[in-house]
Amino acid sequence: MPKMINPQNKFFYRGGKLNQKRHVDMTEEELAHIARCTGEKAGHPCKNPVFRCSECGNYGCAQEVAEKCTAQGFKNDLCLHCGAKDTRIPIMEDELPMYVAEWEKNDI
Repeated sequence: MPKMINPQNKFFYRGGKLNQKRHVDMTEEELAHIARCTGEKAGHPCKNPVFRCSECGNYGCAQEVAEKCTAQGFKNDLCLHCGAKDTRIPIMEDELPMYVAEWEKNDI
């Protein structure tokens, strides 16, 4: 039986299996506040949602094919840095600079 989630919980990206919530399944409110990818995909801005890996801290958008975006961090549910599966968590706009600074500080 799936774990019951309080419907008032707006921090969906913090809990368990909800980490794998696809951006097409997000509500309008969630989509309005998620960070967008600034990479280039096929000659135009990507603008897909940005995720981070809960294992290694890698961040970037998720694509179905490797090397599709210049700022890609995931291929489907696989982290392109550490290879962990099902570890991506959506990043909200206000949190993105913190994760970028942490990644660069650790010089990964």
